[in-house]
Amino acid sequence: MNASVLANGLIFYFCFIIALSFHEFAHAWVASRCGDNTAKALGRLTINPLAHIDPLGTVILPLLMIFLPALGSTGAALSSFVIGWAKPVPVDPRNYRRGIRDDNLVSVAGPLSNLILAFITLILFKIISAGFAQDQSFADGFSQFLLNLVYINILLAWFNMIPIPPLDGSHLLKNFTRMSYQTYFWLSQWGIWILIIALNFTPLRKILVLLISITIKAMAFVLRL
Repeated sequence: MNASVLANGLIFYFCFIIALSFHEFAHAWVASRCGDNTAKALGRLTINPLAHIDPLGTVILPLLMIFLPALGSTGAALSSFVIGWAKPVPVDPRNYRRGIRDDNLVSVAGPLSNLILAFITLILFKIISAGFAQDQSFADGFSQFLLNLVYINILLAWFNMIPIPPLDGSHLLKNFTRMSYQTYFWLSQWGIWILIIALNFTPLRKILVLLISITIKAMAFVLRL
C-alpha cells in the first residue's frame, strides 16, 4: 500500500469519525430537549469522538472495510462503502415528556443531523470551489475532503434508517407496529446477523447506493452545483 492510498484512507476514516460524532451528539441533544438528561450526565452530549468510540464498530470494522480492498493485487483501491457504529447513546424513555413521539424524535435525530451536515458541507464545497479557483491544488484537495464528508454523512443517514435492531430505523418500526419490548429485545439479539445477511444476500446494499446517489443529486440540484 503506497503513501497516497494510506493518506486517502485515513482522510476517509477521519470523515467517518466526524459524521459519527455528530450523529451521536444529535441523539443526546434531542434526548435532553425531550426531558432525558441521561446522556448529558454521562458526558455524551458532545461532538468529541472520544466520548463515543466503540472499539469494534468505530475503529476495527471501519478501518478493515476501508483498507482491506487496498491490500489486493493493485494496492490502489479503497472501499467507498463503510459501515460502523459508536457506543449507543444511553437514554431512559421514562424521562421523555411524550413517550413514543419523543422516542421517534431521538431516533431520527442522528440520521437527520447527518443529512444537515452533508448539506452544509456541500455549501462549503461550493464556496471553496468558487473562492479558491486560482489555487487549484488547495481547491482540489480540500474539495475532495468535503465530498468524502458529504458521502459518508449521507451513507450513515440512510444506513441507520434500516429498520433492523439496533439501528435507528428499528425504533420507528417498533413504535409504528406497537411491537412489544420482549419481541424487540429478541430481535436485537440477532440484529447484527440479520443485518450482515441483508447487506450481502439481498438488494439492500444496492438500495442504499441508490438512495445515496438520489440524495446527493437532489442536494446538488438545490445548490445548483
